[in-house]
Amino acid sequence: MKRASIKLLASAVFLLALATAIGKTNHDGWLTAWFLLFIFVGLPIFILAWIDLGKVLRSVERPSYVVRVLGLVFGAPQALFGLVSIVLGVSLIGWVLYNSFFQTQPQYSGGFLTFGIGPALVLFGAYWVRAAFRKGTITNDSPTA
Repeated sequence: MKRASIKLLASAVFLLALATAIGKTNHDGWLTAWFLLFIFVGLPIFILAWIDLGKVLRSVERPSYVVRVLGLVFGAPQALFGLVSIVLGVSLIGWVLYNSFFQTQPQYSGGFLTFGIGPALVLFGAYWVRAAFRKGTITNDSPTA
């Protein structure tokens, strides 16, 4: 649990450093670079560290009440992303079905029943929602000497 906590803390410090750089920068090029790093590197690392800590907290053998609640709280972003994925997938499937069977809209460029990534988004989202609050086991893959 200590290792996952350190990862989350390090990613939060990295986000804070990038936010500070964004606030102090006057040059447009550097501002763009810091902002892109914040959005595409810092936030994903922070979210993954958050989810990892939640998984570690939920895998504790005999958790106290506080650890159990923290494990559920740290599973919330994963469940939220899963729900967003499900909504997007169902929306894509609904759009294709509507355009295939009812009325083809001018904006629709797909063919008959071309669902694309919609079903994969639904399956991925369902897995993430299901795994967000499941008590799991953490295996230690590090070699022992």
